[in-house]
Amino acid sequence: MKNLKNLILIGLLVVVGAFSSCKKDPVMYDKGFTSFKFVVKNTLGVDVEYPGTIVGDEIVVQLPIDVDITSLKASFTIDNSRTIVQVGPTVQESGISAQDFSSPVAYRIKAEDKSTRTYTVRVEQKIALKSFGFFKADNPNLTTDYVGTIKGLNVFINMTDDVDLSNLIARFETTTGATLKVGATVQTSKVTPNSFVAPLTYSFNDPALTSPVNFVVNMVFERSWSLIGTNLTGKVSARDIKVAINPLTNNPSFIYYRTGTDEAGVSIPTDQRKVAVMGYNGTTWAFLGNQTGIYPYRADGGSLAYDKDGSLHAAFKDYGPTTTSDLRATFVKYNGLDWTILNTRFTPLKADYISLIFDKNNNPLMGMMRTSAADNVNNPPVAARGLYVTSNTGGTWTNITPPGGIIVASQHTVFGLDGKVYTAAMDRTSGSNKLSVFQYDNNTWKTIGPASFLGPDNVAGYISVRVAADKDGEVYLAYQAAPTSGRIDRVMKYNKTANIWQELGNPVATGGEADKFALGVDQNGVLYMAWANASSVNMRTFNKVTNNWNPEKKIISEKVVEFDMQVAADGTAYLVASLTSNNSTVAYKYSK
Repeated sequence: MKNLKNLILIGLLVVVGAFSSCKKDPVMYDKGFTSFKFVVKNTLGVDVEYPGTIVGDEIVVQLPIDVDITSLKASFTIDNSRTIVQVGPTVQESGISAQDFSSPVAYRIKAEDKSTRTYTVRVEQKIALKSFGFFKADNPNLTTDYVGTIKGLNVFINMTDDVDLSNLIARFETTTGATLKVGATVQTSKVTPNSFVAPLTYSFNDPALTSPVNFVVNMVFERSWSLIGTNLTGKVSARDIKVAINPLTNNPSFIYYRTGTDEAGVSIPTDQRKVAVMGYNGTTWAFLGNQTGIYPYRADGGSLAYDKDGSLHAAFKDYGPTTTSDLRATFVKYNGLDWTILNTRFTPLKADYISLIFDKNNNPLMGMMRTSAADNVNNPPVAARGLYVTSNTGGTWTNITPPGGIIVASQHTVFGLDGKVYTAAMDRTSGSNKLSVFQYDNNTWKTIGPASFLGPDNVAGYISVRVAADKDGEVYLAYQAAPTSGRIDRVMKYNKTANIWQELGNPVATGGEADKFALGVDQNGVLYMAWANASSVNMRTFNKVTNNWNPEKKIISEKVVEFDMQVAADGTAYLVASLTSNNSTVAYKYSK
């Protein structure tokens, strides 16, 4: 009987335990916020707390106008430390995880039994610039809408290169009672035009503010110029800067000759003005070979070129070991540590305006002009100031100069993206500076369009020329016209159908800046032109839809002694310049 009672008692205890285990433990299954706030530094750098008001499943936080609500870190406490807080699939940590509160954000709290509770967090700014942008309905020249992102007192608008920023009408919304001004001019949404070439400041005025606050509208482009190198050559002044781009890495190198003072600030003697080379690996610049000169003798007028395997080569005017200037071309190759001499002073003439390239068969080819000085060789192949082109096949350099005995002021030879060689000349055969372009393919030269032509103003050219050809064989030419005063940079395109050269868009007046321009084209057929005036270096791209140039971009905001720009196949452009103010060497990159 006693055993039976014990069994009944045990059974009752089991049943009671089972029922009691079915009750939810509030410590385990509660899931709510007990506090929610933002801690934001004010203009003095002091942390200020902005607590949220929790009503049911909604949390509202009031913030002042100058707080950037696009990246706020919420600080919160919950009633159950064993729950998980998430926004979407991402676990949130108090005071650490950032969110964009431009629109309401859903926070989900998950308990151990997998039940959830969702809170909607909303930020309110009783005084605010609520939206800002440019819309095609307000701007006839726009083809799409551009909506800005407001981050604190800055507005950022992602733009494309083809937008003319000089006269845009903004569409904006403020909280009731507020007004915007630019200077003293009250702004009306969808009505008032402004120039946004530079960041523009809007004064935000509201009766509730003790003083106006300023919003700055900034244009953000898909690609932009960024500084990637300063004071690269130290105290040494770089001259005859020429850039080349590795076809395998799309990284640049540049060659220059050393002048001014050396690394110790001591004047460089004339006979020690040697060529040096620097390369960029995507992060840092370094000297390729000896920084005091890659060749033992004085040299200048250098040109760089990579072969298809990414090996770097250079050619330059070699003054030789004696006091008598030899000036014939020397050809060298970089072996990864130093430079190997391939051909020493090998040309049958004194060379100037050297262009080094590699052709479609990966053979080196050089275009140059014979100087007017007497040569140290017998029977030079061309007259003084004559165009001369030579190619190396099987280790032997061969004269492949275009026929006709062309006399030039300068020349520029390139390997086009269409796999053909192009030589542009400032042609003086007729006695004045005119333009000629030649194409070399399958061992044959042909003239592109008429030879010895003038631009649309019938004004003679100055000295330098630049040529480029895209993958479809569209050929472009840049030169500088020399009217009675000042200089004008023009870009021409060859019209295959009409067999004439036609100017692209508007020319650029550069004042007294002579021969400071560059031309390039990428694999997508985008044409790039850079030029310098007395106060800046600028670049623009050509828009084939509008048949005109896109708005220019300022790269350097001061005068330069010289510069060179090259464009990689992927559209990344590199520019290296020597600044007039301090003769320092700087480098810029144009990319996403």
